[in-house]
Amino acid sequence: MDSVINELYYGNICPVEQMGRLTPEARTILKRIHENVEKLEESLNDQEKAILHSIQDDRLELATSVGEKRFREAFTLGARLAIEIFTTELGNQYSDNME
Repeated sequence: MDSVINELYYGNICPVEQMGRLTPEARTILKRIHENVEKLEESLNDQEKAILHSIQDDRLELATSVGEKRFREAFTLGARLAIEIFTTELGNQYSDNME
Protein backbone atom coordinates (compact mmCIF):
# COMPACT_ATOMS: atom_id res chain seq x y z
CA MET A 1 0.00 0.00 0.00
CA ASP A 2 1.31 3.44 -0.97
CA SER A 3 1.73 6.17 1.63
CA VAL A 4 -1.01 8.77 2.02
CA ILE A 5 1.45 11.46 0.92
CA ASN A 6 2.17 9.58 -2.32
CA GLU A 7 -1.54 8.98 -2.90
CA LEU A 8 -2.18 12.69 -2.41
CA TYR A 9 0.73 13.72 -4.62
CA TYR A 10 -0.20 11.42 -7.52
CA GLY A 11 -3.80 12.57 -7.61
CA ASN A 12 -5.46 9.55 -6.07
CA ILE A 13 -6.84 11.90 -3.40
CA CYS A 14 -8.86 14.88 -4.69
CA PRO A 15 -6.92 17.96 -3.45
CA VAL A 16 -4.18 17.38 -6.02
CA GLU A 17 -6.71 18.20 -8.76
CA GLN A 18 -6.60 21.80 -7.56
CA MET A 19 -2.80 21.82 -7.82
CA GLY A 20 -2.94 20.80 -11.47
CA ARG A 21 -4.61 23.98 -12.69
CA LEU A 22 -2.27 26.40 -14.42
CA THR A 23 -2.38 30.11 -13.82
CA PRO A 24 -2.82 32.35 -16.87
CA GLU A 25 0.85 33.33 -16.53
CA ALA A 26 1.94 29.70 -16.51
CA ARG A 27 -0.22 28.96 -19.58
CA THR A 28 1.44 31.87 -21.41
CA ILE A 29 4.92 30.60 -20.54
CA LEU A 30 4.00 27.04 -21.53
CA LYS A 31 2.67 28.26 -24.89
CA ARG A 32 5.87 30.25 -25.48
CA ILE A 33 8.01 27.21 -24.67
CA HIS A 34 5.97 25.05 -27.06
CA GLU A 35 6.30 27.62 -29.86
CA ASN A 36 10.06 27.94 -29.35
CA VAL A 37 10.56 24.18 -29.32
CA GLU A 38 8.60 23.90 -32.58
CA LYS A 39 10.79 26.61 -34.16
CA LEU A 40 13.93 24.86 -32.95
CA GLU A 41 12.79 21.46 -34.22
CA GLU A 42 12.31 22.91 -37.72
CA SER A 43 16.04 23.58 -37.89
CA LEU A 44 17.19 20.22 -36.51
CA ASN A 45 17.93 16.95 -38.25
CA ASP A 46 16.45 13.68 -36.96
CA GLN A 47 19.42 12.88 -34.70
CA GLU A 48 19.35 16.35 -33.15
CA LYS A 49 15.58 16.10 -32.64
CA ALA A 50 16.09 12.80 -30.82
CA ILE A 51 18.63 14.49 -28.53
CA LEU A 52 16.23 17.38 -27.88
CA HIS A 53 13.39 14.97 -27.04
CA SER A 54 15.70 13.06 -24.70
CA ILE A 55 16.60 16.30 -22.93
CA GLN A 56 12.91 17.20 -22.62
CA ASP A 57 12.11 13.75 -21.18
CA ASP A 58 14.96 14.01 -18.67
CA ARG A 59 13.87 17.52 -17.58
CA LEU A 60 10.31 16.28 -17.08
CA GLU A 61 11.55 13.34 -15.00
CA LEU A 62 13.70 15.69 -12.92
CA ALA A 63 10.87 18.20 -12.44
CA THR A 64 8.56 15.39 -11.30
CA SER A 65 11.14 14.10 -8.84
CA VAL A 66 11.89 17.58 -7.45
CA GLY A 67 8.19 18.41 -7.29
CA GLU A 68 7.46 15.26 -5.32
CA LYS A 69 10.30 16.00 -2.90
CA ARG A 70 9.14 19.59 -2.37
CA PHE A 71 5.56 18.45 -1.91
CA ARG A 72 6.63 15.90 0.72
CA GLU A 73 8.75 18.49 2.55
CA ALA A 74 5.98 21.09 2.57
CA PHE A 75 3.37 18.57 3.64
CA THR A 76 5.63 17.30 6.42
CA LEU A 77 6.32 20.84 7.60
CA GLY A 78 2.57 21.54 7.70
CA ALA A 79 1.98 18.40 9.73
CA ARG A 80 4.79 19.30 12.12
CA LEU A 81 3.30 22.77 12.58
CA ALA A 82 -0.10 21.26 13.35
CA ILE A 83 1.44 18.87 15.88
CA GLU A 84 3.35 21.70 17.55
CA ILE A 85 0.29 23.92 17.73
CA PHE A 86 -1.80 21.24 19.42
CA THR A 87 0.90 19.88 21.75
CA THR A 88 2.50 23.04 23.11
CA GLU A 89 1.63 26.09 25.11
CA LEU A 90 0.56 27.81 21.91
CA GLY A 91 -1.97 25.05 21.35
CA ASN A 92 -3.24 25.40 24.89
CA GLN A 93 -3.70 29.15 24.38
CA TYR A 94 -5.63 28.46 21.18
CA SER A 95 -7.87 25.95 22.97
CA ASP A 96 -8.50 28.35 25.83
CA ASN A 97 -9.52 31.11 23.41
CA MET A 98 -11.97 28.80 21.64
CA GLU A 99 -13.96 28.12 24.81
